[in-house]
Amino acid sequence: MERPARTGAPRRASPDRTRAAHGRTGNGPQQHVRRLSRHEEPDGVLQGRGRRDQQARAHRHEIRVNQRLREVTVDVPCLLWTVETNGWLLAGYTYVPGRHANLTPGSPHIPAVIDLVSRLADDLTPSPVPDMASLVKKYARFAGWKRLADQHADLLDPWEKDHLDQLVQADRDITDVLEGRSVVHGDVHELNLLVADGIASLVDWAWARTGPAWVDSALLTIRLIAAGHPPADAEQLTAPTWGMRQPTTSTTAVATFAAATYGMWRKLAVEHPSPHRNGPVHAARRWTQHRMS
Repeated sequence: MERPARTGAPRRASPDRTRAAHGRTGNGPQQHVRRLSRHEEPDGVLQGRGRRDQQARAHRHEIRVNQRLREVTVDVPCLLWTVETNGWLLAGYTYVPGRHANLTPGSPHIPAVIDLVSRLADDLTPSPVPDMASLVKKYARFAGWKRLADQHADLLDPWEKDHLDQLVQADRDITDVLEGRSVVHGDVHELNLLVADGIASLVDWAWARTGPAWVDSALLTIRLIAAGHPPADAEQLTAPTWGMRQPTTSTTAVATFAAATYGMWRKLAVEHPSPHRNGPVHAARRWTQHRMS
């Protein structure tokens, strides 16, 4: 981070009075994340984006969401302050201790993660964030199956071709399925889940939207499958969560979500291939096949 931007941070997080215990940058010089402390234990996390960075809008959204979440839950990092200075948008959050969640079968982290996702669904229904965009818009924008059928049909495998009508229909139905009044994180995976002393926390709320209370449990189901759980076992683990237990939660809606998520991720993997997409895409496929069998 350029030194002029540092001078705008509040005194309690001033780099002149803190020790940088950990730092990383991404997307060039326009992103900065740093853990800060004045003593042996970290005091907080400084997150910054250049105001001209294409992700700055998501950074502002996360700030706005966290301002409201801290009023209703203790399970997310608390926003302490924000500063805009010298082309940078900076935000200070409470430091959340812990390790990235281990979701493999038999992991002691799983009960804490399940409890967290369940508790957040309850705490964030109804949404405490006014005028928040719906998850419907994201899924409508990134719907995958029609595009895959029209532009990448040669890359579809035999099972996808045999079930293409059903998969395309899932993209059509998803807009009705995702109407809801809860705040959903929308990006539940191991790197955003921190576990310490049997307690889990969920970080990085930049993609939060409104939707049904079961969505984060559904996303967690995919991640459990990716970590090695058979689809039926993963469903059994997330079935007791608050969102999944609501009378308005239907098996048809969850199956539609599984297929639409698989299509969205499959399209991304085709058009923007990256090794980190392979596991989640395969897990979403397995869950969709399980649901459609």
